[in-house]
This record gives sequence, C-alpha cells and structure tokens, in this order.
Amino acid sequence: MVSSIGRRAVPVMMALVCTMTAQAARADGCKVVNYGTMPVEVVGGRATTMVKINGRDTRFILDTGAFYNVMARANASAMGLTLEMAPIGLTLSGIGGSSGANVTHVRDFGVLGAELHNIEFVVGGSDMGMGLLGANLLDLADLDLDLAQGKLGLLKPNLSCQKLSMAYWAKDGNYNEVKLLPTEGQLDRKSRFTVMINGKPVKALLDTGAPSTIISRKAALRTGIDLSPAAAKSNGMTGGFGRKRYESWIARVALYQVGTESIQNSRMSVIDGDIEDRSDPVEMLVGLDFILSHHLWIANSQRKIYFSYNGGRVSAHDKLSEMSAASTPGVENKDEPRTAQDYGLRGQARLTRGDTVGAMDDLDKAIAMAPDAPASADFYYARARAKMTPKDGARVPAATVETALTDLDMAVQLAPDKPEVLIMRARLHLVRGQRDKAERAKGEADVATLRSKIPAGSTLVRPLASMLIETGQPADALPFLDDWMRLHPEDSEVNSMLNLRCWARGLAGTMLEEAAQDCRKAIKRDGPKPAYLDSQSLVELRLGHNQAALDGYKQVLAQAPAMGWARYGQALAKLRLGQTDEGKAELAAVTAANPGIVAQATHLGLTPP
Repeated sequence: MVSSIGRRAVPVMMALVCTMTAQAARADGCKVVNYGTMPVEVVGGRATTMVKINGRDTRFILDTGAFYNVMARANASAMGLTLEMAPIGLTLSGIGGSSGANVTHVRDFGVLGAELHNIEFVVGGSDMGMGLLGANLLDLADLDLDLAQGKLGLLKPNLSCQKLSMAYWAKDGNYNEVKLLPTEGQLDRKSRFTVMINGKPVKALLDTGAPSTIISRKAALRTGIDLSPAAAKSNGMTGGFGRKRYESWIARVALYQVGTESIQNSRMSVIDGDIEDRSDPVEMLVGLDFILSHHLWIANSQRKIYFSYNGGRVSAHDKLSEMSAASTPGVENKDEPRTAQDYGLRGQARLTRGDTVGAMDDLDKAIAMAPDAPASADFYYARARAKMTPKDGARVPAATVETALTDLDMAVQLAPDKPEVLIMRARLHLVRGQRDKAERAKGEADVATLRSKIPAGSTLVRPLASMLIETGQPADALPFLDDWMRLHPEDSEVNSMLNLRCWARGLAGTMLEEAAQDCRKAIKRDGPKPAYLDSQSLVELRLGHNQAALDGYKQVLAQAPAMGWARYGQALAKLRLGQTDEGKAELAAVTAANPGIVAQATHLGLTPP
C-alpha cells in the first residue's frame, strides 16, 4: 500500500535507535549495528509480524509503502485506543484518494525486543485488517529483507561500509543493485527508484504492503504495455487507501528492468487510476510478489538496494507452468531452516508464491517438529489452505477436504481465539452441510462461536455476516454491519458493505426504507452492478413495489441470467402482478435449479401469493 501524509508530518519515531542493543560484525573496518530481526509471517497475502500494543500481542502488516505507522479506526477501537484530533491539514492519501485522519498514542509499544512509550500512530484510511508498520520505522536504518525465509532485519552500517557491497549472502558476487532516488524531505524514508519498462523509465516504489506489483494505466500505455481486450485480462475492481476503487487488468510485460536485473515475459496488475495524487507521482509499486522472489538489502546508508533472485515466479499473476524469471540465476540459500518456526515461516511464504508443493513440505516438517506448540496453530491453518488450493483447476477431493478439516481442528484446539481459522472451518462445514445435516450443524456452531470472537468493525465482519445470512439469520448480521459502517466511513469497501447491509435488511424484512437508501448510495457511487440491483429489487419486493421489483430483476438477469435469487424474485413479482402462467413457470424452473434458495426464501417468509 502506498500512503503519504499531507501538509504536516508527524515526528519520526527515533526512540528505537536509542533503545536497541548494538552488535558489531564485519571485517575491514566495516561494522554493522544489528537492531534485531523480525519473524515475518505471510498471512492473507500480506507480510506481517507480531508487535505488542499495551502488552497485547497484535499482528501488524510490514508496509514500506506507508509513510508512517498507520492503523484504521476499527483497529484502534479493537485495541481500546483513544482517538485524538489531528493537526490541521493532516490527511492520508494513496490509491483510491485521500482520507481524513486522527492520531492516537500507544502507551507501551513492543517491537524488536524493545518497549517504547507514548508512540504516535496515524488513524484513518481503508482497513487492511491489521495496522501498518511504515517506512518511518522500517527504513529507520538499513533493511535486510529475506521474506521468503520469514526474516526482516534492521541494521546500521558504519561509514567504513560505504563503498562495500552489502549483499553478504551472494558469496560469488552474483547480485544486482539499483540506485535509490533522492528523498523528498527530511522525514521521507520511502524507497523509490527507476524501473525501465520496454526501455522507458517509470518511477517506482518498493512496497511490501502491496500484495502484487502494480502499474498505473497511464504508465502502462506510455511504456507500450498492450491493454487491448485480446491481450489483457480483466481483474475486477481494485482499491487501496481511499474510498475510490478502480478497474484493473492483468497484462503481459515483455521486459522490465530493475537496476541491473532484467525480467522477461511477466504479468503485471494495471489499475485505471493514479497511484499517487501529486505533481511527480510514483507510477508503479514493486510489490510483495517481487520481494518474495528476491533477497534484498535496502542500503539507506548508501542510497541503493542490493538484491538477488532466489528462484520461482516473480509475479503473483504468472502461471507456474510459464513463470517469468529474472535474468540472473537464483542464489542458493545455504541457511536451511533449523526450527519449526523457520520451516513454518518459509512454508507460508512459499504458499503465497504459489509453490504449494514446497509449502506443504515445509509445513509438514514444521508441524512434525512441534505438533502441539501454540505457534503451530498458524502452520496447521496454512497447511489446510494449501490442501484446499485447487490443482490445475480440478475440484479438491473429498478425502483432502477431510484432512484439511483435521488441520483446522488442531489449529482451533491450539489457538481457539483465531477467528480466521473458525471462518474457514465453518465455510467447509457449511458447504458439506448442503448434503449432510450433521456437517451443517457443525458449521452453524462455528458461526455461533464467531459472534463473540470478532471485534466491532473487523474486516472479518463480511464473512461472518455472509454466513449468518446463509444460515437464515440476516437480522443477526445487522449489528455487525452497523458497527462496520460506523467505523469505516471512508473505506474502499464501503459500497459493497452498503449493498450487503441492504441485502440483509431486505431478507430480514426490517428497516426497509433504510435498506433502500443503502442500495441507492451503493449504486450512485459504484454503478448499477447486478448484485446491487438484486438487493434493491428484493427491498422493492418487500415494500410491495412489485412493478419496480420486476423492472429491477429484468436488469439483473439481462447481465447475470443465472442469478438464482433474481430468478426467484422475478417469479414472485410476476405472480403478485397477476402474470400467473409466466410466474408459475419461472417458479418451477428456479425450484428445480436452486432448491436451497427456495427453502431459504420460504424460511424468511418470501413465498408466492
């Protein structure tokens, strides 16, 4: 994620340097102060680490693209932090526009084995599910990024290291380098550099917070990337820091060069919007996919980055059968994992890179070494996700699903307070519950447990609300959705969440005028998407506006003819309007094709006249 702070910068957190214990190492007069190494878990496509907020273990995203340490309002609320007025003119900006901001102070902040006090965070922007550790901390000194091995080190070389290569792992000298562009102010610590795409320069930012490498549409067209329908694949709508969302595509890039490294025949995400709103903006984010495929040393002390390719695909969008690869050969990693944590962290990173086989091997070893350790809960969960990853588009075998559920059972047993594990287990049970009442009961039990596990405004509200709706409890989803809306006034997901609340209210048959307002807002801001029109038509049906409902359902089915709820709603609207023969025929067809929808509608009182 890329973000910046407008007009006034909050003071940089320099206390860390004064708190850490220094360790000197290197010959020839070059000594490096080691401030510590963070273990990095790749969770949900994000590089994360654990910190302490007022004594409580909390997961944060490592985000070199964020100017400052940031958290969303929902994060601050969940941690019991008090919001304070921001200085006049303080705003946050990035992909998706700008956002108002508050600040909060953390009394005790634990990171890298040190405890700092009264640490300031900016509060605002879209909710990523976790807070962000930004460039003001991560680029405080030099940064040793070996995320494929689950490690991030913060180090400070002395002046004797100025002319030496910091690529200590490349014993044969087989590494690349790229010069960092000048900083844009005393407090600016972001890592910007020039990338050559098809021979043309593009201003780029190294962004550990971006799950994949992204380029703006303007820059893509300027550098000759083909965005024609025949060459580029639609990737839906993409959001970022602000409320606005952009159309995006996956496009092939013939050649791009980062310093002395060349990457051929790769795929890249292209967004139809600006990455930064400024006169000389960054046009490209070099994201986590590139970073996972390389070992990097961000030498802020020398204003350059040393890096080497460590094998595998460079882009998250490349198929494993036709991977892009760097021009330099991979550097063999001689530091094989030794502990369960080492294997587990590498396994999570491999899973994110699409290496399911390598991930399974590492996670098997991690679990075998520490099967009952609380920390292994994350590794059981990751192994379950690896097992549920379809191979070549084929359906996951029932026996594999069974072993994935066994892994999830172990993860819940070791760490019962991890809601993301319960969500995955509940989903699997509910899918199996379509044919097995006992399985459905297990899924419903997990959903009931989740209701007390998910804090107000969490990003996990969406799957919880969806499962409450699926299990016939739309009214029970509404308090969670109301809290989310209250805590996310400027989030990039606000339109889709307005639609979800409209849908839940329509199914429950409650607060129908407010439901109609939710749908109108979503459509006005985001366009007449079939899902939005479907929700709006349901509300019209509940209100007795049968002709308006029928008109809406016709629009939905013109775009998405297989949408089961719209077919059922259209049948009801026709029956209510006296179009008996057509209504009965459509009702019979949808009953045969979607009996589950008909059963749910009957349970909620949506029945034929």
